[in-house]
Amino acid sequence: NEPIPSQSACPEVRMRGTPMDPGDPRLLFDDTSAGGDRHGHSGVGKGPDVYPGQALLSDPMSNLAMVYGSSLASHGREMMDKNLDRFIPISKLKYYFAVDTVYVGKKLGLLVFPFMHDNWEVSYQQDTPVAPRFDINAPDLYIPLMGFITYILVAGLALGTQNRGTVF
Repeated sequence: NEPIPSQSACPEVRMRGTPMDPGDPRLLFDDTSAGGDRHGHSGVGKGPDVYPGQALLSDPMSNLAMVYGSSLASHGREMMDKNLDRFIPISKLKYYFAVDTVYVGKKLGLLVFPFMHDNWEVSYQQDTPVAPRFDINAPDLYIPLMGFITYILVAGLALGTQNRGTVF
Protein backbone atom coordinates (compact mmCIF):
# COMPACT_ATOMS: atom_id res chain seq x y z
CA ASN A 1 0.00 0.00 0.00
CA GLU A 2 1.27 3.42 -0.93
CA PRO A 3 1.29 6.12 1.71
CA ILE A 4 -1.23 8.91 1.29
CA PRO A 5 0.54 12.08 0.17
CA SER A 6 0.53 14.86 2.68
CA GLN A 7 -1.25 18.17 2.16
CA SER A 8 2.08 19.90 1.45
CA ALA A 9 2.87 17.53 -1.45
CA CYS A 10 -0.42 18.37 -3.23
CA PRO A 11 -0.83 21.58 -5.21
CA GLU A 12 -2.35 24.47 -3.34
CA VAL A 13 -6.03 23.83 -2.71
CA ARG A 14 -8.33 26.82 -2.95
CA MET A 15 -11.85 26.84 -1.60
CA ARG A 16 -14.65 28.07 -3.87
CA GLY A 17 -15.51 31.71 -3.46
CA THR A 18 -12.15 32.75 -2.05
CA PRO A 19 -10.71 35.81 -3.81
CA MET A 20 -7.63 35.39 -6.01
CA ASP A 21 -5.03 37.79 -7.30
CA PRO A 22 -6.06 38.77 -10.89
CA GLY A 23 -2.40 38.77 -11.93
CA ASP A 24 -1.98 35.12 -10.97
CA PRO A 25 -1.33 32.97 -14.11
CA ARG A 26 -3.39 30.10 -12.60
CA LEU A 27 -6.48 32.28 -12.99
CA LEU A 28 -6.74 31.17 -16.63
CA PHE A 29 -6.91 27.49 -15.72
CA ASP A 30 -8.55 27.26 -12.29
CA ASP A 31 -12.30 27.19 -11.76
CA THR A 32 -13.34 30.78 -11.11
CA SER A 33 -17.06 30.32 -11.75
CA ALA A 34 -18.03 30.80 -8.10
CA GLY A 35 -15.65 33.71 -7.53
CA GLY A 36 -16.78 37.13 -6.38
CA ASP A 37 -17.84 39.98 -8.62
CA ARG A 38 -14.46 41.42 -9.61
CA HIS A 39 -15.49 43.26 -12.74
CA GLY A 40 -18.37 45.34 -11.40
CA HIS A 41 -21.18 43.42 -13.14
CA SER A 42 -24.58 43.30 -11.53
CA GLY A 43 -24.33 39.52 -11.12
CA VAL A 44 -27.78 38.60 -12.43
CA GLY A 45 -28.38 35.00 -11.44
CA LYS A 46 -25.06 34.74 -9.61
CA GLY A 47 -24.99 33.14 -6.23
CA PRO A 48 -23.45 30.31 -4.30
CA ASP A 49 -25.83 27.64 -5.63
CA VAL A 50 -26.34 28.87 -9.21
CA TYR A 51 -25.82 26.50 -12.12
CA PRO A 52 -24.11 27.66 -15.34
CA GLY A 53 -27.28 27.68 -17.53
CA GLN A 54 -29.57 29.11 -14.87
CA ALA A 55 -28.80 32.75 -15.64
CA LEU A 56 -29.58 32.13 -19.32
CA LEU A 57 -32.98 30.62 -18.53
CA SER A 58 -33.97 33.46 -16.24
CA ASP A 59 -33.25 36.06 -18.95
CA PRO A 60 -36.52 37.47 -20.42
CA MET A 61 -35.09 37.55 -23.95
CA SER A 62 -34.28 33.84 -23.84
CA ASN A 63 -37.83 33.11 -22.68
CA LEU A 64 -39.16 35.17 -25.59
CA ALA A 65 -36.88 33.31 -28.00
CA MET A 66 -38.03 29.95 -26.63
CA VAL A 67 -41.71 30.87 -27.03
CA TYR A 68 -41.11 32.18 -30.56
CA GLY A 69 -39.13 29.09 -31.52
CA SER A 70 -41.75 26.69 -30.20
CA SER A 71 -44.57 28.56 -31.98
CA LEU A 72 -42.54 28.52 -35.20
CA ALA A 73 -41.93 24.78 -34.83
CA SER A 74 -45.61 24.04 -34.16
CA HIS A 75 -46.64 26.14 -37.17
CA GLY A 76 -44.14 24.26 -39.36
CA ARG A 77 -45.42 20.93 -38.07
CA GLU A 78 -49.04 21.87 -38.86
CA MET A 79 -48.07 22.97 -42.37
CA MET A 80 -46.07 19.78 -42.95
CA ASP A 81 -48.93 17.57 -41.71
CA LYS A 82 -51.40 19.38 -43.98
CA ASN A 83 -49.19 19.20 -47.06
CA LEU A 84 -47.99 15.65 -46.37
CA ASP A 85 -51.59 14.46 -46.17
CA ARG A 86 -52.16 15.95 -49.62
CA PHE A 87 -49.45 13.76 -51.20
CA ILE A 88 -49.60 10.70 -48.93
CA PRO A 89 -53.07 10.16 -47.46
CA ILE A 90 -52.19 9.01 -43.95
CA SER A 91 -55.77 8.04 -43.11
CA LYS A 92 -55.87 5.61 -46.05
CA LEU A 93 -52.40 4.32 -45.23
CA LYS A 94 -53.43 3.52 -41.65
CA TYR A 95 -55.81 0.86 -42.98
CA TYR A 96 -52.90 -1.21 -44.31
CA PHE A 97 -51.09 -1.15 -40.95
CA ALA A 98 -54.10 -1.98 -38.74
CA VAL A 99 -52.77 -5.37 -37.64
CA ASP A 100 -52.17 -7.15 -34.35
CA THR A 101 -49.95 -10.04 -33.31
CA VAL A 102 -52.63 -12.68 -33.85
CA TYR A 103 -53.16 -11.46 -37.43
CA VAL A 104 -49.40 -11.44 -38.12
CA GLY A 105 -49.06 -14.99 -36.81
CA LYS A 106 -51.98 -16.24 -38.91
CA LYS A 107 -50.79 -14.38 -42.01
CA LEU A 108 -47.25 -15.77 -41.69
CA GLY A 109 -48.78 -19.22 -41.31
CA LEU A 110 -50.81 -18.57 -44.48
CA LEU A 111 -47.65 -17.51 -46.33
CA VAL A 112 -45.78 -20.64 -45.25
CA PHE A 113 -48.68 -23.06 -45.77
CA PRO A 114 -50.92 -21.57 -48.51
CA PHE A 115 -52.33 -24.97 -49.49
CA MET A 116 -54.05 -25.25 -46.06
CA HIS A 117 -56.27 -22.21 -46.72
CA ASP A 118 -59.64 -22.57 -48.49
CA ASN A 119 -61.42 -19.18 -48.53
CA TRP A 120 -59.42 -16.47 -50.33
CA GLU A 121 -62.12 -13.77 -50.55
CA VAL A 122 -61.71 -10.42 -48.83
CA SER A 123 -64.56 -9.62 -46.41
CA TYR A 124 -66.50 -6.36 -46.81
CA GLN A 125 -68.64 -4.37 -44.43
CA GLN A 126 -70.93 -1.86 -46.16
CA ASP A 127 -68.83 -1.52 -49.33
CA THR A 128 -65.54 -1.07 -47.47
CA PRO A 129 -63.05 -3.84 -46.86
CA VAL A 130 -62.65 -5.06 -43.29
CA ALA A 131 -59.43 -4.07 -41.50
CA PRO A 132 -56.61 -6.62 -41.78
CA ARG A 133 -56.72 -7.50 -38.09
CA PHE A 134 -60.25 -8.87 -38.60
CA ASP A 135 -59.72 -10.61 -41.97
CA ILE A 136 -56.68 -12.70 -42.82
CA ASN A 137 -57.30 -12.19 -46.55
CA ALA A 138 -57.23 -8.38 -46.34
CA PRO A 139 -54.18 -6.74 -47.90
CA ASP A 140 -51.66 -5.23 -45.51
CA LEU A 141 -48.32 -3.44 -45.74
CA TYR A 142 -47.01 -4.34 -42.31
CA ILE A 143 -45.60 -7.75 -43.21
CA PRO A 144 -43.89 -6.61 -46.45
CA LEU A 145 -42.39 -3.57 -44.70
CA MET A 146 -41.10 -5.63 -41.78
CA GLY A 147 -39.71 -8.19 -44.25
CA PHE A 148 -37.85 -5.44 -46.12
CA ILE A 149 -36.45 -3.94 -42.91
CA THR A 150 -35.38 -7.40 -41.73
CA TYR A 151 -33.65 -8.02 -45.07
CA ILE A 152 -31.74 -4.73 -44.81
CA LEU A 153 -30.64 -5.49 -41.23
CA VAL A 154 -29.58 -9.08 -41.98
CA ALA A 155 -27.75 -8.04 -45.16
CA GLY A 156 -25.95 -5.29 -43.23
CA LEU A 157 -25.02 -7.73 -40.48
CA ALA A 158 -23.75 -10.32 -42.98
CA LEU A 159 -21.70 -7.78 -44.93
CA GLY A 160 -20.42 -6.16 -41.74
CA THR A 161 -19.17 -9.44 -40.29
CA GLN A 162 -17.33 -10.17 -43.56
CA ASN A 163 -15.78 -6.65 -43.57
CA ARG A 164 -17.26 -6.04 -47.04
CA GLY A 165 -19.73 -3.35 -46.08
CA THR A 166 -19.13 0.35 -46.41
CA VAL A 167 -21.03 3.13 -44.72
CA PHE A 168 -21.34 5.30 -47.82
